[in-house]
Amino acid sequence: MEHAEPDDAREARELLKTLAELKIKAEVLSEHVENRKAALEEEIEEQIHEAIANAQDSLEKVYENIEPKLENTIREKLDEIRIQMDVWKKDAKRIVAQEIDAKSDDMGQILLNGLESRIQERTDGFTQQMKQVIEDRVKEETGNRLKTQEDQFQEKLDAVRGLALAGVSIGVLGVIAAIVAMFL
Repeated sequence: MEHAEPDDAREARELLKTLAELKIKAEVLSEHVENRKAALEEEIEEQIHEAIANAQDSLEKVYENIEPKLENTIREKLDEIRIQMDVWKKDAKRIVAQEIDAKSDDMGQILLNGLESRIQERTDGFTQQMKQVIEDRVKEETGNRLKTQEDQFQEKLDAVRGLALAGVSIGVLGVIAAIVAMFL
């Protein structure tokens, strides 16, 4: 059995040696995997950044190409809408003009009747006001003129009275002088 032990020990040593080699290879492999993993992560990150940059460039180009087309499309649609609105406006104006023409005689008669009575009311009121104003002015002017005439007449009357009194006085004095001259 002694013989068996050295074989077992040798096998155990070989097994340990193999295990040590495997451990070293595993560590090298693990380090290689870690390095490769880091390199792949870095490469993936670079590719992602590159892909994002390419996508942004592509989107900008698409936007640049779509913007004029979209603007033209919008402008065309707006022109169509503007034309349709013009047509609707013309139609609306035509319809309104037809309705006005159709109703104008009736509306004109109604307005005329309403205006005639309103004009008559206003004319009557204005006439009354004007009559009153004229009467007031005539009375005022007549009163002022009559007062002026009366004052002038009174002055003339006073003058005539003075002259008449002077004339009568002279006449009386003349008669008295003639009577006195007769007796003398």
